Amino acid sequence: IHGLWPDIKGTILNNCNPDAKYASVTGGKFVKRNKHWPDLILTEAASLKRQGFWEYQFKKHGTCCSDLFNQEKYFDLALILKDKFDLLTTFRNKGIIPKSTCTINKIQKTIRTVTGVVPNLSCTPTMELLEVGICLN
Repeated sequence: IHGLWPDIKGTILNNCNPDAKYASVTGGKFVKRNKHWPDLILTEAASLKRQGFWEYQFKKHGTCCSDLFNQEKYFDLALILKDKFDLLTTFRNKGIIPKSTCTINKIQKTIRTVTGVVPNLSCTPTMELLEVGICLN
């Protein structure tokens, strides 16, 4: 997961309350979040101590939906959506695996079968899948 980004009519909202406080998580909540939404730069120990990636995501995006979700519910929703759509398993079942070749159409169609929407795909300059954006109501 990179993030859960609220928007209004296609415009992603950012930094709605940069002074918001981030509450660090520990125990089972940390373990679950770190397993499914890890900081890809820090070690697990450093991530537990700093939680900078999650703090950044919450302050940049989570504060823009604080009238609907507090911090805990914001992160919970991201994990619920990840599990609900489970794109990695869906890709695997359709033969879309790392180092394999497939069309953009096949990737879009595969994602659409589980989400019901056409995704926004970003690719690297060498046409490797970099990011999948899914817009939901």
